[in-house]
Amino acid sequence: MSHLFSTLSTLRPPPASSPLIIGLTTATATGILAFFALRSPAIPLPSVIPSPRELLGDLTDKEKDYLPYPPDVLLDGRWVDTPYGVIRVYEFGPTKGKKVVFVHGNSTPCPVARDLLWDLVGRGCRVLTFDLYGRGYSDTPLTPHDHRLFSSQIIFALSSSGLHWTNFTLIGYSLGGGISVSFTSHFSHMIDELILLAPSGILKKSRLSLLRRMVHSGWIPNTLATLLVGRQLNVRQTQNYSRRVASDPMDRAVVLDVPSIAEWQSREHRGFLYSYTSSFKCGPMYNRQEEWAIVGEYLREAGKRILILLAKNDTDIDPALLPEMLELLRGGEHEGREPERVVGIVVDGAHDFVRMKGRMLAGHIEEFWKDSRSMDWVY
Repeated sequence: MSHLFSTLSTLRPPPASSPLIIGLTTATATGILAFFALRSPAIPLPSVIPSPRELLGDLTDKEKDYLPYPPDVLLDGRWVDTPYGVIRVYEFGPTKGKKVVFVHGNSTPCPVARDLLWDLVGRGCRVLTFDLYGRGYSDTPLTPHDHRLFSSQIIFALSSSGLHWTNFTLIGYSLGGGISVSFTSHFSHMIDELILLAPSGILKKSRLSLLRRMVHSGWIPNTLATLLVGRQLNVRQTQNYSRRVASDPMDRAVVLDVPSIAEWQSREHRGFLYSYTSSFKCGPMYNRQEEWAIVGEYLREAGKRILILLAKNDTDIDPALLPEMLELLRGGEHEGREPERVVGIVVDGAHDFVRMKGRMLAGHIEEFWKDSRSMDWVY
């Protein structure tokens, strides 16, 4: 035994630079890399969740007419390929009419404003609208849904037109109102008038429920936040539609069933909940007072006008916010000095007044265009 210990004590590890160590190290590293390469093949993660447009190819025209949201519910629709996925854009009305761009809200796609938009067309307007990313027939990009994404989408939609869209009226509803203000803060030279319908943007985070604050602040992982939002929206799983949507998109005698559209979207659009949650977390919905003041200054210097329409019974966008909205957008204008440049009215209805009272809103908008001084603001 003493002989064995004596022999072992004479052994020394080979130097690190020896061919043996270098060879063993190289072989080990190569083996580990090969193991993981074979065990986990490189499968790129998707960057886009496709919209239900992929399902349309399997349907007949008659079956498409029975969808809660037929892809031709607004005329002259087109698919536009963008760096963030394919989007659905509609452009209709007289080509030489007054140009109007409409941006919808967080929950429902652009047909929510069908009656309002068709009334504007009837008053001589050329209307361009689109489904926001992750709504309706627009894909969901797996990226933060913030003002940069949505401002880019407006540019993509405008660029897809055969007409020159440089001077237009921008109308934003709910989340679309916050998006419209953000867009105007960068592209005010393109805007003739800004019209905000129950807009988000200056809501206070401090008034959110604890769950909503946690979701908005990113304390809850995206997967869990999406699950919680889905439960909150109470997504139903029915697949039978008893109400037929008119195959003629202009037949407004048939009521557009927006709740069924929202249900269909929640079920069929696999990216909707991601987009909804991401827009809530990252979109221009809360504490954007500074941005609103900048837009007010830009449009004031250019002599351009702004109309705000709020609903008396809105529980989402409190009509009591109107004085703050007016103050921010007037930018310190003194009373009596061009007060008609920024006009605010509270009208009958709730947050869904774009869907329920579209024709009434179109009348207020036309009156604003004719002579805003004839309108009374209600604080």
